[in-house]
Amino acid sequence: MESEIITKEKSHTNLQDAKMHWYVLTTKPKFEKKVNQGLNKVNIISYLPLQKRLRVWNDRKKWVETPLFPSYIFVKIDERERNDVFGVPGIVRYISQFGKASILKEEEMERIERLCSYLGEVEIERRKIQVGEEVQIISGHFSGMKGHVISSKGTSRFCISIPGLDSFATIEIDKEQIQKAV
Repeated sequence: MESEIITKEKSHTNLQDAKMHWYVLTTKPKFEKKVNQGLNKVNIISYLPLQKRLRVWNDRKKWVETPLFPSYIFVKIDERERNDVFGVPGIVRYISQFGKASILKEEEMERIERLCSYLGEVEIERRKIQVGEEVQIISGHFSGMKGHVISSKGTSRFCISIPGLDSFATIEIDKEQIQKAV
């Protein structure tokens, strides 16, 4: 099982590497390999985790390499050069949390590489919060409050109950500010 890792020449000093971080980009659907090649052409370090899967059609079976994370590609880049990636066709945006581009730790990247080396099939589930689930607000004015999601489109409508008054309040909140209650 091979993953496509494209690296720059080793011209960076350790000091410069310390400023580089792993970011996650989203791509247009089915553009991951093209984007990876485009990033290589402009000398940006990128990583496209791939896994082999057996695809079955009516008349044949074939092993194909598919992205472990559809529409995602990882880049190691200095924060000051982050906008350089948008010259490559097929890139949509950076994955962000709380309005800031998400940075992955080296340990997280090692986990992803290990997943790619696994010979069995790996299923990736994205954490989705469903209507009706109990959630906790993790940032902002209501940080720490628990409640239930009552609708979800772009932002979530969040219900805060006030049992003593037999009432509840509803607020609109960014999905990135909530997580499943523990």
